[in-house]
Amino acid sequence: MGWLKELFITTRPINSFMTSIGVVFAYLVFTNYSLNCLQCIIIGFITGYLGTASSMLINDYVDREVDAVNKPWKPIPSGRIDPRIVYYSSISMLIIIPLINIFLGIAPLVTALIYSVVGYIYSYLRKYWWSHFIVSISTTGPIVYGYVLAGMPNNKLVFTILFSTTIFIITTGREILKAVMDIVGDKKYGYVTIPIKYGVETARKTILLASILGSSIGISAGILGGASILYIILITIAATLYTVWAYKSYKKINDKTILEKARKNMLYAMMIGLLAFWLSAL
Repeated sequence: MGWLKELFITTRPINSFMTSIGVVFAYLVFTNYSLNCLQCIIIGFITGYLGTASSMLINDYVDREVDAVNKPWKPIPSGRIDPRIVYYSSISMLIIIPLINIFLGIAPLVTALIYSVVGYIYSYLRKYWWSHFIVSISTTGPIVYGYVLAGMPNNKLVFTILFSTTIFIITTGREILKAVMDIVGDKKYGYVTIPIKYGVETARKTILLASILGSSIGISAGILGGASILYIILITIAATLYTVWAYKSYKKINDKTILEKARKNMLYAMMIGLLAFWLSAL
């Protein structure tokens, strides 16, 4: 049963779990931490995990040849799991999502379906430079889906829009940085990314711009959206960490060691930002 372990690894359990938690806490934030609808919380959690897991699985399936160059240690290129198992598992997870959301109503069903499909089809659109933005759109899913699950409260609309915009911009910056790191494999297999189409110089400027713009909007979301002081403090810490490493990658865009550290620290910054969101209604 070793393939089950490898399948679980391929779903990126940490990423998938964080999405699930993101959906649940988005719902709680938008309902002022109410537990009145346990069905919403449970289905939201499952939807978050399966949506992310299915997109991770199909991504590794489609990218198996590229990963053989860029990341040969991953389960598929290393031969530890049959690609067909990964493929059919991804489809199964995608099908389950609308089947369980139909119990919550039309709005949650449509929202969950749209975000799940968007995350899934990204892997087939990697040959287009604008596919970076599909990833960024999909990462706003937990917030928007959680907002819909909560009944779309009007008093949370401004905060939802601004924070979702922050996520979109910050994710775009990190995706471009990752694309710079993967240029060799992407070129070999004909993938077109921003660094390949517009050059590394444009890419590094975009990374820095995204960090400044995203951080500014994130802080503004708290001020204009009436978030707690905890949110303001934590989002400022997250913004600072992200921007520092965006600047370091801007200065040394050809240093793979710096880029790898930047990639990890940007993720840490995003996790702090997520924590800020979770505490925003206190």
